[in-house]
Amino acid sequence: MLGMPASESSLQLRQRMREFYETSESYKELLAAHDEDYLRHYIALVKRYSASGAKILDLGCGNGISSRELNQAGYDVVGTDISPLFLEDACKWENEWLKYQVCDVVELPYADESFDVICSNELIEHLPDVETALSEMVRVVRSGGKVILSGPNLCSPITPFIDWIRLIFGKSGRPVWGETKKQAFQQFVQNCKYYIRKRYMSKTPQFIYRDPDLQVDAIGGDADSAYYANPIDLAQYFKMNGFTIVKKAVGFGLKGRFVAKIFPYISPYITMVVQK
Repeated sequence: MLGMPASESSLQLRQRMREFYETSESYKELLAAHDEDYLRHYIALVKRYSASGAKILDLGCGNGISSRELNQAGYDVVGTDISPLFLEDACKWENEWLKYQVCDVVELPYADESFDVICSNELIEHLPDVETALSEMVRVVRSGGKVILSGPNLCSPITPFIDWIRLIFGKSGRPVWGETKKQAFQQFVQNCKYYIRKRYMSKTPQFIYRDPDLQVDAIGGDADSAYYANPIDLAQYFKMNGFTIVKKAVGFGLKGRFVAKIFPYISPYITMVVQK
């Protein structure tokens, strides 16, 4: 498996990222956009695959709204995030069936098989040690329970190809990943290579990492991502650990459903559901 650049270990990067999330007021402001409307597809996904009254662990919940929404839908929810700064406003929503806790996904403070559902939205791409985080999810989900992961597929060739087309027609590019035609095309070629390697040349997960941009003034656009998140990696990992793939991808809207059904592993968004 591919790792971090030799100049920085996973442990060092984890500490640097923790410090960034614990102190970045600008990143907290970016999370303010993650409101009920922004989260509606994620909430719908979790509700679709969670039994009534299920005990849910919502990892990397940021400002806590996703956990609150799931709780209001009738679930017993624990929302976690690595940053006490992000969760400081969520405490007012706590009740008997909704709790928040500061913790790191690679060191979950819960007993084995504690939850019916483990879910996360736009978390996996920010992890510098994906395998350890997934092993923790495997550990704390109950037999018969589900893991539901949602977030951008940073190895999808579709997204940079769309960036490239947009730029050709004079439209704006995508910050970080496709700001110029050359950058977008290079990203498209790289992602095609990633897909071919992962899909056809390896039977084990290839977690490919990048150096996150942790600026004082957070710029968004997944500049702070540490892992080139990809559903092929996730599917391979869970299959190796005895899980059943319930859904490879779940699309929303006509085009989203078509891509998710026909091309699940290159869909621009990861919406994977697996069962223990």
